[in-house]
Amino acid sequence: MKAIGIMTSVDVIVPCYNYGSMLEGCVQSILSQQGVAVRVFIVDDASSDETPEVGRRLARADLRVQYWRHSVNQGHINSYNEALARVTASYCVILSADDLLTPGSLLRATRVLEANPEAGLAYGRDIPFRDAPPVMGPFPRVCTHTIFDYRTFLERACRLGHTGIQAPSAIVRTSLHKAIGGYLVELPHSGDTEIWLRMAAGAPVVELHAEQSFRRLHSRSMSLTYSPLERLREQRRAFEIHFADVRDAHPEVADVVPIMCRTIAESAFWSAVRAFEAEQDDLCEAFLAFAVETDPGVADNPAWRRLRWKRRAGHAALRWLTPLARLRQATWA
Repeated sequence: MKAIGIMTSVDVIVPCYNYGSMLEGCVQSILSQQGVAVRVFIVDDASSDETPEVGRRLARADLRVQYWRHSVNQGHINSYNEALARVTASYCVILSADDLLTPGSLLRATRVLEANPEAGLAYGRDIPFRDAPPVMGPFPRVCTHTIFDYRTFLERACRLGHTGIQAPSAIVRTSLHKAIGGYLVELPHSGDTEIWLRMAAGAPVVELHAEQSFRRLHSRSMSLTYSPLERLREQRRAFEIHFADVRDAHPEVADVVPIMCRTIAESAFWSAVRAFEAEQDDLCEAFLAFAVETDPGVADNPAWRRLRWKRRAGHAALRWLTPLARLRQATWA
């Protein structure tokens, strides 16, 4: 039982690489959180913009802010793990410098986690935005929630092909993070998926029925630095690593492996369809090869056979045949 008057502590890690123009807004969204005791760890990964000036100014202005800078870029995974080693609060969050927390986000999450000490990870909905976060409110101080056991969370993730969690909305019990270890450097683009699956294997997961963060969409977003095919490859790899790690302790994962394979194979197939329609034939072929490699049964789909026919016909023939087919449908209607 927490003593009266003692607020729950949360350490928020803010990795920043050339997001100096967005850093202050991010940090202020943390410092303005009410009902919790926060600290902010700004990790400047050798930025070449105004990040050092902004980070040092924020640290001078508020003792709750710590700032340090790498002399050489170490990458976001190493930055995460370095900062996680310094965390001592009851809970921790990793919030990219281009994102923001919604008002009351940390209080809503920690209230649920404090009431459910068996749970280790909580997440909610995020609000995408581009130029400025939308004016919304008031945000509630409490929210309803759903708790998922490992099997349920894993099966949902396999059906999605990812966990369904957006990074800025996730908060973790620090004791769980310390117990399972840090992010895997071999998964630079799907490390979140793997570590959230690892957390779910260690403790129940809470889905908060509330908007917990603002997620910025912009051309410099890290998620845009790799292709959709690379993203699918890494998502599959994250699941494969997780399955290998937990198979002995959770032999039931064998039942959901085919679900994950079919989900990712179908995503690759429909990406192949879009690539074909854009006349990107090499990309189409790459997606199809990955789809069959992931789940050979995907080729039995009638849509696969239709795409195969279209590829054989060729783009020139389809440009001539498609208007005729539409005219025929209109005539019969």
